[in-house]
Amino acid sequence: MPDTLTGLAPAKINLTLEIGGTRPDGYHDLSSILQTLALADEVTLQPAASTSVENTGPFADGSPGGPENLAWRAVDALADALGREPEPLRIRIVKRIPAAGGLGGGASDAATVLRLLARHWPGVSENALATAATGVGSDEPFFLAGGTALVEGRGERVTPLPDLPGHGVVLFIPPDTLPNKTATLFRALDRDGRVDEPTVSTALAERLPARVTGADLYNSFERVAFDCFPGLAGLWEQIEARTGEAVRLAGAGPTLFWIGPVNETERVRNAAEGLDCTIIPTATAGSPWLR
Repeated sequence: MPDTLTGLAPAKINLTLEIGGTRPDGYHDLSSILQTLALADEVTLQPAASTSVENTGPFADGSPGGPENLAWRAVDALADALGREPEPLRIRIVKRIPAAGGLGGGASDAATVLRLLARHWPGVSENALATAATGVGSDEPFFLAGGTALVEGRGERVTPLPDLPGHGVVLFIPPDTLPNKTATLFRALDRDGRVDEPTVSTALAERLPARVTGADLYNSFERVAFDCFPGLAGLWEQIEARTGEAVRLAGAGPTLFWIGPVNETERVRNAAEGLDCTIIPTATAGSPWLR
C-alpha cells in the first residue's frame, strides 16, 4: 500500500425520504432519492503500527475518534468480507461536513475508506464492497457510488438515476442536535402511526433529470422533527420568511436546506444571515468515483 491514500467524502441530501413499516430485522423500509453535494470531507489513510482516527477541520467537534468511528469500522468490515486481518491504518479526516446533522458525513467517510482500500487490497470486488458497506450502516451503500440514486430496503438497494442538473444548495445547521437522534425520530414516527408508500420517490425518479425546488420534495421525518428538535420550527419559519423559498429537512435533521437555481444561492444565503444557525452554501455534485 502507498504511504498515503486520499479521497473526498461528499455530503448528501435526501430529495425524498419515505419511511414505511418496520421490517422483521427491526429496521424500517425506506424509499429515498439521495443526492451528493460538492461539500465534502477529506479522508487520508496511511500505514501505521495500530489503527487510529484523527478528526480535524471546522466540524471536528462531535466526531468520534475511536473504534466507534464509522471510518474505522469500515476497515474492519472490509477485512471481514474478504476473510483477512484488518490492516492497521492512521485515518485522518478533515471534517467539513457537520456531524449528526442529517448530511451523512460519517457514512460518506466510511464509504471513502472502502473505495480507497479497494484500490490496493487484493481481491476486493464490488460485492465485497457492498457487503462491507451494508455491514457498517444504511447510507454507506449509496456513498459507494454517489451522484443521484434511488435507495430502497433499509438502504442496501441502490439504483443509480440520471444526474440531477446542477443546482445550488444552502444548508442551515442549527446549533444543537439530539443524542441518539435517528433512533429518537424513528420512535416518534412509530408513535405517529402513519406508514408512507413510495409514491413521491417513484414519481420523481421517473421525472429525472429535472429541475427541482423544495416544493417538489418530501421527508417523512418532517412530521415529527418539530416535536423532537426544540426551536427548529421557529428557525424553519424564519428562513422561509426571509428567503421567500421552501426549505426541507436533511435526512433525520436537524439541518435544513434550500435547493434551486445556482444563481440564486448567494441571495438565499445572504437573506438568512444573522439567524441562529451555521449557513453553508454548496451545490449538487456527481459521483467522485465516476469522474
